Amino acid sequence: MLVQWAVVAAYVLAMFFFTRQDVSGAGHTAQLLARLLPHLSGAELRQLVFLLRKAGHVLAYALLTFLVYRAASRTKKLQGRPVLVSMLFSLLVAAGDESFQSRLQHRSGMFNDVLIDGLGISAAAAMLWLRVRLQSKHHKEVVEDNVENECI
Repeated sequence: MLVQWAVVAAYVLAMFFFTRQDVSGAGHTAQLLARLLPHLSGAELRQLVFLLRKAGHVLAYALLTFLVYRAASRTKKLQGRPVLVSMLFSLLVAAGDESFQSRLQHRSGMFNDVLIDGLGISAAAAMLWLRVRLQSKHHKEVVEDNVENECI
């Protein structure tokens, strides 16, 4: 259990550490893509930067949600609601990260990004909830089959 929470802590610290780096800014992403894709117009480049950066938000917070779920589902006091715990924890980190970014010169913390992070969080939570439901249904069917077999 402690190992899973250590992984969560390391991931969150890595996110905040990356945020502090100049390479995490949109300007750096645009420069890199301009070198890799010199045929793109300025407008196309801005669109690509926007899409890639927002996709990064979605994926980063989906992964955080999965990591927190894994830790919460192995923590006795949180086992009853690990999906909810993972969603709330991830949203708090997203809000904290955007607040932190608003204080950095090369970044701009925006509430809209918390909403985009929420897309990743919600998608991960929906997958986790569905997985739990399917496992629960399968477990119930196995138990019922075992009871029937014992009666025969």
